[in-house]
Amino acid sequence: MLIVYQFIGYILLPFIKLNIYLRILNNKEDKKRYSERFGITSMKTPKGKLIWIHAASVGEFKSATLIINKLYKKFNILITTTTLAAANYATENYNDKIIHQYAPFDIPIWVKRFLKKWNPVFVLWIESDLWPTTLALIKKNSIKSILLNSRISPKSFNKWKYIKFFYTNITNTFNEIFSQSLLDKKRLEILTKRKINYIGNLKLASIEKSYDKEKIKDLRAKLSDYKILMLASTHVGEEKIFINLIKKFLLKYKRLKIIVAPRHIERSKYILKIFNNEKIKSNIFDNSLNLEEDVFLINSFGKMNFYYALSDIVILGGSFVKMGGHNPVEPALNNCVVITGPHIYNWENVYCDMINFKACLKCNNINELDQCMISLLQNDEKIKLLKSKARKFTENNFFEIDKLFSIIDNNFRYK
Repeated sequence: MLIVYQFIGYILLPFIKLNIYLRILNNKEDKKRYSERFGITSMKTPKGKLIWIHAASVGEFKSATLIINKLYKKFNILITTTTLAAANYATENYNDKIIHQYAPFDIPIWVKRFLKKWNPVFVLWIESDLWPTTLALIKKNSIKSILLNSRISPKSFNKWKYIKFFYTNITNTFNEIFSQSLLDKKRLEILTKRKINYIGNLKLASIEKSYDKEKIKDLRAKLSDYKILMLASTHVGEEKIFINLIKKFLLKYKRLKIIVAPRHIERSKYILKIFNNEKIKSNIFDNSLNLEEDVFLINSFGKMNFYYALSDIVILGGSFVKMGGHNPVEPALNNCVVITGPHIYNWENVYCDMINFKACLKCNNINELDQCMISLLQNDEKIKLLKSKARKFTENNFFEIDKLFSIIDNNFRYK
């Protein structure tokens, strides 16, 4: 199966190169560093042992920050990401602690070039961005590795069941596998027929409140007469689902402001046009002079905690369309009422715990969301109680970080 996969990869080489040039033209790829995708770099290899952490996107990178902060003083830390946004976030915030490279495309000649250049002694692979050729070459070079915070959605699980042997071969690369949840653990054990470890969800251990407290204080003073509703990490199609409710709420509740933060910020101007066409008074948040508009679009990256801290109620996107939902602990930590739709398989364990703790509200459709919002906007005490329960929930210990470092030290002798 791997040979067939690699053969197809070689056939597609011209299309891979064409695609990367098209991505450069569309500002989705780094035009100065795209050669790293072919395993080519002008950076020098540092002296000493190097640990390679692969974190495909921003979420995975953020979850690795605890590990980076723990290990960077003892080792050279090489981080690979696949997205431009993750690369920008990594270099802007951790450039003094890490070496950043774009992950090479999963073609043998490019991956071999990458491994020869960096010669990692150990690999930490975050979540589910599994590349068969890269992982096979890691194993062939006898590089010990851990798959950390692994997850598999119900949809992916059902697909992999038909080629279980291929998934087993891919994951056999890893010396240890740690699942993101108990549900993921169960699914992974069925697919791999091996013991899967569970010590918590790394993403929940890495959440930090990082925002300008004085600016939040000033904004809250300006908006003190208003309830702030945030639609967070919305996906394509969700704004249209919410649009009638937004119009209804703004008409009924004069002291309401709404913040919309699309999952992909490049969509913000398109969404703004949707609202303007519906005669909803809207603006990009950073462009608003006096916050007089009713709806504000977010088009800046890495500031979700800032807007959570400003909000009273957060409706998490990706849950009213089939995208699996988003992390509910971040808004809970920032003292928000947390509401989700029915599609929450990416965070199912956490949502179940929050719902049982009465720290989160789940609405199965848009009509339930309508009734839920009416109930909240007419009851300040209910908002206060739900905020308190959500904040209390975040005091749980979500990940046994010391146990992870003990496993790394004891099993891989990197003291």
